[in-house]
Amino acid sequence: MIQSLENEYVKLSFDSKINNIIELRNKLTNDNYVKSNQKGSILALWCILKEKGIREKFIPTGVTGLKVDSNESSTKLSITYNGFMGDGKILDINAEVNVKICGEKMLQWTVCIENRHSGCDIVEILFPHIRGIYLGESWEDDIIIYPHHAGEKTINPICEYASERYKNFGRASSRFEAGVYSREINYCGLASMMWMYYYDKNNGFYISSNDRNYLVTGMLAETGGTEDPWMGFGIRKYKKIECGQTWFSEPCTMAVNCEDWHWGAKEYRKWIDPFIKTDNNPAHLKNEFVLNQCYNFKKDGSIHNRFDKIPELFLEGKKLNIRHMFIASWNRKGFDCNYPEYYPDMELGTSMDLYESCQYVNNNNGFITFYINSRLFDIESDFFPTIGHDMAIKKINGEYYTEKYGPVTFAIMCPSDTKWQKQLIDTACWMIKSYGATGIYLDQLGSAEPFPCFESSHSHADIGGFNTGYLKILKDLKEKISEMNSESFLMIENCGDIYGSYVWGSLTWNGEQYDEYFNIFKYTFPEFVQINMVNPRSKKSGNERIELFYSHMERALLLGSVLWLGITDHFRKDEEELRTYAEKAVEFRRKINPMIRDGVYMDDVGIVNKSPCINASRWKLGDGNELIIVGNKNCIAGCRICVEITQPVSIFSEDIDGNSYNLKYEYNAGCIEVYLPESRVIYLLICE
Repeated sequence: MIQSLENEYVKLSFDSKINNIIELRNKLTNDNYVKSNQKGSILALWCILKEKGIREKFIPTGVTGLKVDSNESSTKLSITYNGFMGDGKILDINAEVNVKICGEKMLQWTVCIENRHSGCDIVEILFPHIRGIYLGESWEDDIIIYPHHAGEKTINPICEYASERYKNFGRASSRFEAGVYSREINYCGLASMMWMYYYDKNNGFYISSNDRNYLVTGMLAETGGTEDPWMGFGIRKYKKIECGQTWFSEPCTMAVNCEDWHWGAKEYRKWIDPFIKTDNNPAHLKNEFVLNQCYNFKKDGSIHNRFDKIPELFLEGKKLNIRHMFIASWNRKGFDCNYPEYYPDMELGTSMDLYESCQYVNNNNGFITFYINSRLFDIESDFFPTIGHDMAIKKINGEYYTEKYGPVTFAIMCPSDTKWQKQLIDTACWMIKSYGATGIYLDQLGSAEPFPCFESSHSHADIGGFNTGYLKILKDLKEKISEMNSESFLMIENCGDIYGSYVWGSLTWNGEQYDEYFNIFKYTFPEFVQINMVNPRSKKSGNERIELFYSHMERALLLGSVLWLGITDHFRKDEEELRTYAEKAVEFRRKINPMIRDGVYMDDVGIVNKSPCINASRWKLGDGNELIIVGNKNCIAGCRICVEITQPVSIFSEDIDGNSYNLKYEYNAGCIEVYLPESRVIYLLICE
């Protein structure tokens, strides 16, 4: 049986025989996005049967009801299920899926699940899950926007997600099983947001979870690869539903349209705005656009500097007017060792040496941020068997998760348990109170993968509370350190939309071989400060090292990011050219800061054309003017850029070398076309 929902923009058809969508039509382009019928239920559950104690997959035994209800305000498709089957067993679980059209182009999905099976706990819900999609006549020009860290933009994901580079992508890799290549990352950490976007030049597809409870959520994108070209999308919730309980999901939304990914960013922002605070950049930090990043104390068993060298390292940064000093590798045994025993390493000096050096920085118009890890416990620590093991996230079988950095193996702690919350909060407060730190950097908090926790002795109410646990840590910690120092602040590694309300900045790090596109998170949340690594890559050499340096610096400047600069550590003796350019970049960033600190980042919206060899960003400034920042890292001659402007204007321009220009431009049909000089980075201040 087939039932359909439609209006003048979209048509959805559901087939009870295959238990999934067979039509998702953009009626403006007449493209049915579902190009092939693939195996896969719109709803699947993973359950623990207590007599087995293992996680197993179950799908509906079949559709028992399918109907469309209409009234003056809405049309709704209802799908009901009685019973779920898997591994030769049928469970007494009922579910009802509802889909309705909201507005012009949005489809809202909800599910109600009733667990009536004794001895069974539902622990994962994959819903909605659709397959068989690509856009237009060809899949090769399709693009996916994926919320890995600050965002990825991948052209032709059907090909790329099946490639060797994506199969070898660490925690965010493609996994091949039963003929399907799938990527799934959990929110909020490895995934920074709960939306994805898939588009070509004519069509767009949006899918998101509008979950006000911020459960641990898997963002699934999958493909059959080039031999069987299709894409699939799904959203997984980690939620425990015991026998006798009924769970009503928060909505998931889909949309079809003719827009690019910026539409999806604005739609997601519209949903999440009531739940988060975005205007949180403290006034005293709005002029901080660079920091002196120092991981060069104790690392890999070697001592590079001691605590009494902190004043000298600080003064080296002050030559470039850098007030903010970031200190890592200060703790016992050094970087990525012995966490969470955050005591000064005795080989680096005494506690008083560290205190007095920090006071020197504070007394000389500087301030310090200290690194601590928010997530890890060294399993070789004397305290792991007595303390750490109890605070660790537990799998279904009672084992804890581990991660290895260098030679050290760590267990992952549970942020939604009050014992780890207190441990982390008290450690950060101690750094503020004992050493006069102003900032605390919580490593991994917005970067590493969240997991459900099955430890029954923990204080959390449900298995999927990882994100709300970190929210409590950030909220309570921010309040406590603010009482000690009104100018104190927090930083985290990478991005999380719900975490941005509590932190000054997110360290987004570079790895462009995997289609990183920081523009996505920046455009969705322009108020949140990104801190970008701009050092020469330590593991690269020759031209590749040089080209990456210019590329990363260009990206940071175009995004208006804070520059994460290891001025005392990362430049080799024979790299005077790169160090000089870094100094010019700091000065350029200083000059544009008064304009962009209260401006709004627009990505390339309104830039209607440009030479292919350049990159550019557009900013709406607080005074009504506009700023265009252009990157031309290879200094190609003869470049042009065309920008939408309502009337002829004046342009002031300055490049990264400090040269000012009176640029020529042509005005025609609401746009100005500007002729650019051969500069690696230049800004255009466009005034009415």
